[in-house]
Amino acid sequence: MKSSTPEGISFVIPCFNSGDYLQEAVQSLIQQPHVFPYEVVIVDDGSDDPSTLRALEGCAERAEVRVVHQEHGGHHAARNTGIDAASFAYVMQLDADDRLATDAKLLKAGSYPDRAVKFLRTHEHVAFVHTMSRMIGDFDGLTISSYPCREELILRKHHVPTSIVCRRDDAIRGGLYDPHVRKWGDWAFAVNLLAGRFRRGAANNIVCIAGPMHEYRVHSRTRRVSNVEVSEFDMTLLVVEKNLDLFRDRLNRTDFAMDITRDVLAAKPSRLIDLIRMAEYDLDQALTVARQREFTLASPFETLGIP
Repeated sequence: MKSSTPEGISFVIPCFNSGDYLQEAVQSLIQQPHVFPYEVVIVDDGSDDPSTLRALEGCAERAEVRVVHQEHGGHHAARNTGIDAASFAYVMQLDADDRLATDAKLLKAGSYPDRAVKFLRTHEHVAFVHTMSRMIGDFDGLTISSYPCREELILRKHHVPTSIVCRRDDAIRGGLYDPHVRKWGDWAFAVNLLAGRFRRGAANNIVCIAGPMHEYRVHSRTRRVSNVEVSEFDMTLLVVEKNLDLFRDRLNRTDFAMDITRDVLAAKPSRLIDLIRMAEYDLDQALTVARQREFTLASPFETLGIP
């Protein structure tokens, strides 16, 4: 761990053969109206695609960008490499095929990264800041989990977006991304972070900057982790076992990890529950999402991996 980390934000972009979108992702970060110092750390996870290698070279020419190369180890390992290499006190992950919003109306009150850093630097009780995601590409619209997140919901398998902003120190102390959790890794990362703070006696409040400030690309051109066939029970069990003290305390349980895991999965919100929670937060937004999904919760767009 670095002994003294300057105040600012490091954007970490893991990249494995995602050159088609990489420069667009980087440009969306550079175009933010930054107040705090920032850097873009691209972790090349052993890319061998010629177009990606050219894109990496082009990005490396930017003064704001550093490219870190590693042998192919998977996106979780790449995320961890980026956090370890980060120069600033706050970090945010961005997938190479996603973007931050650059719409002037959304940025009128300031950029998402700057506003998140302001919360974190002045409120020690805030564990992380998140924003809502708008899907772009093959589908346009808000994700169905577009409402404020809480620690209680996360421990009941609520979706956690990739684009949270947190303290680098909290991420490291929590154990970073677990490469063994091959799917639902962002959720696992958030639980690790919350558990690390819990063990130090810190509060785990979460702030939502509505936006939507994050743009999640829906496409079939590259293979997403969300489409991989993995046992959700097995992955959840790994997270519960690692952070059993947090789950037992917050859920008021004393039983074994397997029993808690079953109940955590049983509490995972359905699309109907997500829609109801959205309506409680913003009824007009929930109605818009219902219309976008063609008034059905078993959406035909699920095959695209739309959250």
